[in-house]
Amino acid sequence: MIEWTEKYRPATLDKVVGNKAAVADLRKWAETWETARGKKAVILAGAPGIGKTSAALALAKDLGWGMVEMNASDTRNAASVRKVALLGALGETFTSEGEYASSKEGKRKLIILDEADNLFGREDAGGIGAITETIRASKQPIVLIVNDYYALTRRSSAIKSLCKTIRFEPLKSSEIKTALREIAKREGFKIDEEALDHITERVGGDMRAAVNDLQSLAEGKTEVTHDDVVALGYRDVRKTIFESVRDILRSGSCRKSRESCMALDEAPDSLILWIDENLPLEYREPRDLYAGFDSLSKADVYLGRVRRKRYYRLWSYASDLMTCGVSVARKGSAYGQGKYRFPLWLSKMSRSRSVRRTLRSVSEKIGKETHASSSLARADILPGFTYIFLNDFEFRVSTTAKLELTEREIAFLLGEKEDSTAVKQTVEQAKRIREGGSIEIKEIEDFELDKEPGQKDLSQF
Repeated sequence: MIEWTEKYRPATLDKVVGNKAAVADLRKWAETWETARGKKAVILAGAPGIGKTSAALALAKDLGWGMVEMNASDTRNAASVRKVALLGALGETFTSEGEYASSKEGKRKLIILDEADNLFGREDAGGIGAITETIRASKQPIVLIVNDYYALTRRSSAIKSLCKTIRFEPLKSSEIKTALREIAKREGFKIDEEALDHITERVGGDMRAAVNDLQSLAEGKTEVTHDDVVALGYRDVRKTIFESVRDILRSGSCRKSRESCMALDEAPDSLILWIDENLPLEYREPRDLYAGFDSLSKADVYLGRVRRKRYYRLWSYASDLMTCGVSVARKGSAYGQGKYRFPLWLSKMSRSRSVRRTLRSVSEKIGKETHASSSLARADILPGFTYIFLNDFEFRVSTTAKLELTEREIAFLLGEKEDSTAVKQTVEQAKRIREGGSIEIKEIEDFELDKEPGQKDLSQF
């Protein structure tokens, strides 16, 4: 059985449903890709099922480009990225008929990395460095498709600067209905308006989900009615944290803000930090700001009692105050532009946890090599080890190879980003040693760290 999501996938950008501004922006990026001010890669960000992958595939067809597709959910390490994406980005391309097509003649191939935000989980081994390396070295245009933009960019400052970001929004009900009517017509069955209303209501702007639901209902039938659709029940539509914060701060609706919170897979004590961070961006009138924070502070009191006394029934009161209470507190207009910030407190705690985890893994490796406990290695050996690691490149490379240090551990010891040149050169030289080669002197001479030696303070961890 052919899936209708593939059967009716748009063949051209003009056929992509919804997100007209985003599609136009994508086309403009591709058509001006070779200009000096253009960027080699573009990030298509947005919820699942709203046309990001379809737009990328349609773009390649419209421009007559070849394609190299890779799904990051299936391959999550540096070797896979380099084997598929990097080789494709550096090489020439062929037409659909198998004929060689030179880039000098304007021929291109589109490197599509789908679900790129899944590339940088704990399981990956150097994937973040490999993808930035691919973008920098690419001779071909690259599209990164993500559901969670923050998950892609939080570990690499290079990703944001190297890529153009285009955001896709959930589709409107009217847009989904029009597309479903066309599919029903082409498949030769009837569908009533109530059925269409029910399908579009339950998918939350997800076109792929709507088409899948329609196919499951229409198989073997000549007509789909409202009674058929009711049997589906309601789909569990999950919202992103950014969508929920926007609903709470901008809707002014108690009902909408509460429903948005219910559709969010986020604990109340985490959601309150997001609202606290972004409330001043939207509420500029002093009275609105006061009322919003007053409601938020009362919610925090309830959450405190939950933590201390384990009175989890109070969660519902806290949730109502931080959603409905904050939402109706604003009497004036919203001043923000819907661009919200990640909570500073969460960011600091996340970095602290990551640093502690990396510190522990480095200490364990040093302890194993020196026949000492990890605690002894951390307290007595690591400070001197870090000093030498910063100032002696040969030592840095040899110990990286011997201890099999990861990019994250090297970055921690150097005080650099994981995708920095310093980390990259260290990894490359360590790999050369493991393969029986030697360190290249030129790279040692060219390598410099803008660091004062011995300044890393480990006592706080």
